[in-house]
Amino acid sequence: MQHHLAKWLIQRQQQAVLRKPDHPKAWSKLYSICTQENKSTEFLQFCEDIIRVHPGNRHAWTFLQLAGKEESSPIDLLTLSKEVIRLHPDDERAWSRLGAAYEKDEDDLDLIDFCQEIVKQHPGNSGALGRLSVAYKKQGKYTELISTCFELLTARPGDAQTWCNLADAYAARCKYDDAIGAYEKAIALKPNFVVAWNNLGNVHHLQAQYDRAVQAYQKAISINSGDAAPWVWLCLAYAEMGKAKEAHDAVKKVEKRLPLVASMLSEELAEKFSTVAVG
Repeated sequence: MQHHLAKWLIQRQQQAVLRKPDHPKAWSKLYSICTQENKSTEFLQFCEDIIRVHPGNRHAWTFLQLAGKEESSPIDLLTLSKEVIRLHPDDERAWSRLGAAYEKDEDDLDLIDFCQEIVKQHPGNSGALGRLSVAYKKQGKYTELISTCFELLTARPGDAQTWCNLADAYAARCKYDDAIGAYEKAIALKPNFVVAWNNLGNVHHLQAQYDRAVQAYQKAISINSGDAAPWVWLCLAYAEMGKAKEAHDAVKKVEKRLPLVASMLSEELAEKFSTVAVG
């Protein structure tokens, strides 16, 4: 009798979820009943079935992970994410789950293979191209990254991150003029893009264009003064310009955030400016 009652309660609550798949209370009640009745396997299967039909349902993903933690054998979210993407290649939530699964797995080559499969079947798929660009960047495959960025920009010309990725690839290939143009495009689309400003400064720095580098670092600092990276580069740029006071002032900002780096910078400044003084 108890078995039949539990089955009826679960089916009744499953129907409630199917009527309102985005209703968190319906999901919570179903999860609670299944937990009480030791029906985690049935609950997980129900979540997976919902995801295959409605990949954007965040409650199904959330409860799938929640219930999966209580199982002795972990849920293979990577395999499920791939299956769902093959069914719904344009669903961003499924791509996000895939990305999270790969962050744990750290198999960039498998991610590249899968994304290439999707692009081959669905040319211009932004989800696959976006993840490919991230993977190529991590792998240092800058020729492939440049090609992927151009393909992605065809579909999303206003994507500041893709312009920044393209610029990073150009910079890595020492194509500094192209890199500057791409960083400036990213900044035009997203004026407060701290990473783009800082990286633009790095390119000017590498070209010994220290005035321009300083301007870019100062812009990055004005957007986020708590980020230590532009302060470090600002210090180095001032040192190259022979501006000892400004360089030491920048070190003081670094010291609050990265004491060890600040100590190394101070040693370098002491050596540089003592040498200049002797000369």
